[in-house]
Amino acid sequence: MVKKILATLISCFILVGLVVVYYWRDIQYQPESADLINYFLILPVVITLVLLSPWLIYKAYQHHKEKKQQALQAEQNAEQNSTESQPIVLQSKWLKLNLYAAGAYSALGENDSILDGIKQFTSPQLDQDLVNFHGIPILSYRIADLDQQVQSEDDEELQFLSVRQQRIMALIHQQIEQHTELLASISDHLKRSSLFYESQNLHEYRMHPAWIDPSFSGDEANESIQVEQVYRLDKLNLHILLSEDVVHTWNDLSSNESIQAIFYDLGIIPQKFHIEYHYLSTASTEQHLLELLERIQNQTHEISLIIAADSEIDQEIIDEKSWGASAYIPAEFVSSSCLANPAVQLEQLQPEKSFKLVSNQNNIDQIFKELGIDDLPQYQAEEPFVLVVEDGADVKVAKKLEQFFKQSPVEAHHYLYCKPIFGHTQNVAKLFGLMLGAHFSESQVAFVYGQNLQAFIQAVPDISQDQESVAIAD
Repeated sequence: MVKKILATLISCFILVGLVVVYYWRDIQYQPESADLINYFLILPVVITLVLLSPWLIYKAYQHHKEKKQQALQAEQNAEQNSTESQPIVLQSKWLKLNLYAAGAYSALGENDSILDGIKQFTSPQLDQDLVNFHGIPILSYRIADLDQQVQSEDDEELQFLSVRQQRIMALIHQQIEQHTELLASISDHLKRSSLFYESQNLHEYRMHPAWIDPSFSGDEANESIQVEQVYRLDKLNLHILLSEDVVHTWNDLSSNESIQAIFYDLGIIPQKFHIEYHYLSTASTEQHLLELLERIQNQTHEISLIIAADSEIDQEIIDEKSWGASAYIPAEFVSSSCLANPAVQLEQLQPEKSFKLVSNQNNIDQIFKELGIDDLPQYQAEEPFVLVVEDGADVKVAKKLEQFFKQSPVEAHHYLYCKPIFGHTQNVAKLFGLMLGAHFSESQVAFVYGQNLQAFIQAVPDISQDQESVAIAD
């Protein structure tokens, strides 16, 4: 800045001096000492100020602005430091449901065997039936027992389905079979509830094979049936969560017919169940899950079975996804959870665990206080109880995970990362991980960590007769 002023002043001095000297010589003027001061000192300074005044004003304005910004930044830093020392406590958004049954099946085994496989870092196996674009066998998480089940299907209609849908349907059927006893109890409750609270389904139930006794005459079968008052249960909802990759190839009709046949054999008439498909991407999984669980929480006379399934054990899928990739590891898996609003009461059945999911909360202390789990024996043990559904190899995820549990007794050795067991089959992997949390020991409160939501699953204590006397819904 000083150099610019001096350069301008010297330039003005030289220019003014040359003009004045030549002018004085031309008119033969004899200058006095006052003339020399006025023309060779004062005039160059005045011209310099006139020329530089816009620039000087602009620089002064910039300096004032910078000072103001620095003061504002200092104030913001002070506020940030005070915020870091006192974390913001957000208002928790809780979804609380009862868990009546849970199942999981993958290449690592079933239910809690999968947790053991994760702890042992079970790796994918060489798949003799799947090859990459070079024709070389690839690694996969294939369920070997599923091959025989798919190959044994004699239904000609299934032969027109893709290999992927056949395997996914086999996984869905496997989970439904795992819950046969529970579904039979739900069927009986739906029937008794319908006969007590409704009348329009009486004929359908009488026509069901399970109600037909050869020793009864037609008149006896049509007599009025007396049913004692029961807790109201209107419907069984089956939510099937699939990868968005199958949305254009999935045959709903074939899938529905096979599931309806199973339900009908269990005594559940079509009017009493609803099947709904959800197609998810990796990015939409958490938001879609929140919306679905919120729906279930608002259904006070219904019970829901959620099944999340996926399989990429299909050469057509491998040809499409492994092209140009150095390695692509496909997998297949299925998990299920039977959930209901805590107000729902099932006859002669108690929920196995309570399922609590929180979102919009980044303060672990606040969560612990709201759940009353500040001091648990599991914090002192080495056994893992935090199932991480995010990518543990991601530096940003690792930092957020560490920050989240920083002020809690949870240590790094309590983490269990489930993402690797799904290979590159990831669209519904988080849902599988969330449901897998139900298979931790009943003595533990299982934590399932996601960046945008966390779930807490714990055993439900035995309910005494006094506590069980809940008013029957109208």
